[in-house]
Amino acid sequence: MLNKVQNFINKHQLLDNNRRYLVALSGGADSVCLLLILHKLGYAVEAAHCNFKLRGEESNRDEQFCIDLCKRQNIKIHLIHFDTREYAALKKISIEMAARDLRYRYFEQLCRDIDAAGICVGHHQDDSVETILLNLVRGTGIKGLTGIKPINGLIIRPLLVCSKEDINAYLKAEGATYITDSSNLVPDVMRNKIRLQVLPLLREINPSVEHAIMQTASHLIETERVVEGAVETALSSVAFSHNRLTVCGCFEIPLKVFLDFSSPAYLLFHVLSPLGFNSAQIKEINAGLATSVGRIWESAEYEITLDALSLVISRKDHKKALHKRFPEEGLYVVDSEHSIRITYINNVEAITSEELRRDPYTIYIDAAQAKFPLILRNVVNGDKFVPFGMTGVKLVSDFLTDLKKNRFEKRNQLLLTDATNLSLWLVGLRTDNRVRYTKKSTQVLKISYIETHNI
Repeated sequence: MLNKVQNFINKHQLLDNNRRYLVALSGGADSVCLLLILHKLGYAVEAAHCNFKLRGEESNRDEQFCIDLCKRQNIKIHLIHFDTREYAALKKISIEMAARDLRYRYFEQLCRDIDAAGICVGHHQDDSVETILLNLVRGTGIKGLTGIKPINGLIIRPLLVCSKEDINAYLKAEGATYITDSSNLVPDVMRNKIRLQVLPLLREINPSVEHAIMQTASHLIETERVVEGAVETALSSVAFSHNRLTVCGCFEIPLKVFLDFSSPAYLLFHVLSPLGFNSAQIKEINAGLATSVGRIWESAEYEITLDALSLVISRKDHKKALHKRFPEEGLYVVDSEHSIRITYINNVEAITSEELRRDPYTIYIDAAQAKFPLILRNVVNGDKFVPFGMTGVKLVSDFLTDLKKNRFEKRNQLLLTDATNLSLWLVGLRTDNRVRYTKKSTQVLKISYIETHNI
């Protein structure tokens, strides 16, 4: 058993002999086995036990068992108590979800506090089988049928190579005791029903059903690698990544990328599912790739729209709704990320052509043509201006369309006007020709729209 676990650790590079790790210790067979094995293999481990106060005296019994076990093994233990029911009510989530949230938040904070490299949990092969069946029942893609991963962020699972039978046999051979959570014996939640009712029935069909399911999962992992490789190749042509979307806030993916892929629906699911869009929405988007131009779909944090050539994704926190007044020259906060600086320049000849070209977010206009207060706001229907270098009035909406701006960019576009609603600047794009400064200008206004951290 020790060799089996050590080989699995080595194969997946789960642990480092020079680092410290937390072991999530409930007192049950799986976590006790994990703690004993890692301790015996020589890894530096400390235990962490959560008392969720859900089972009265039984919860206190579990805590005391863990304290006594760690004392016998000379392993440091960290303890915490939670009012799980109150937290669940406050967050309006299930008791099971509340306990999970509390547990992992605590573990992550504890890792930082003691400089631990990760949190080792006692998930084993049977847990992975249950997860696959749960995902299958709920509906899933390839990823959901590949089982639990050996490592996921800070969470490390050294026992995934072991079955429940292996664990029980090891504990018996070691003469180690453990406790049983009575709630795991009641088929009141879906996972317990899978464990206590579904799997026993499947074993009647195939006594080695767990092994068969894990074999299938192994094949699907290889399939997933092939598919993911094809997905990465398809998206590399537009340099899309979820990290990049997080940074830039808005991203366009040409519809051709999806339509040329062997399965547009799968590629859409890969891109949109991590952003919180559900299967029904993704089916609608897939069905409307060529027909639903202008429609918007929303998840908790993102919005999607289709234009004639692209799928456009935008973070909701990039939705600007601004109306700021600037009564005189000075530095003003626009939002949490941006400020605007307005200054007078009396020596017009000091402005060089290099300065004019250098920054699209800084403009120079004739001060006599702009009446304070200046107003920064979103573009609205009917806004007009005379683009710099032209003489005719143009609708701002038409100008943005000519620049091929997408719906979100148009909605978020800012316009600076003066007190008479004269357009001064389509921010970042073009000033109004009517306020351009000339050699006859006696005073110039320099206006910069700047990122706050650059001030």
